[in-house]
Amino acid sequence: MKKTLFTLLLLAGTLTVSYAQNQLKDIVLQFASQPKAEHIRVGGLMMQTAQMFADDDESEFIRGIRSVSVLSLENCDQEIKDAFSKQVEKFNDENLELLAEVTEQSENVRVLAQINDETIERFVVIITGNDASLIQINGKIDLVHMEELIAQNTNNTIK
Repeated sequence: MKKTLFTLLLLAGTLTVSYAQNQLKDIVLQFASQPKAEHIRVGGLMMQTAQMFADDDESEFIRGIRSVSVLSLENCDQEIKDAFSKQVEKFNDENLELLAEVTEQSENVRVLAQINDETIERFVVIITGNDASLIQINGKIDLVHMEELIAQNTNNTIK
């Protein structure tokens, strides 16, 4: 009896974790098929190719990225953008922590990340409004490299 109960609890826990991780994937699949939606996914081989063409600073950052997924609804009808906004409003993944949220007029940007120790394993940017989009980066990115890259790009735009 204990074995059966333990097996059921383990199965329920696995399904719950699997469901939470698939929510973003489900949102992307649902909206990528909409008219005028654009969805691009860059996987491991393309990331390795990108690393060859990057300079040394960016190469270190790119090395830890396994995949990048970008869903853009910018050219879609307003009804699709509104449905996307409602869907991502309900989105809640306990593994992702909110890093920043910015609202300006009708645009809303949420930046979320799954961070373990000093490593970002998932980085998600959700934008609602006229430029509705969802960007997800998967991999193991060292926080130090991320901070250096942000500082370099910030310094370049300030000059």
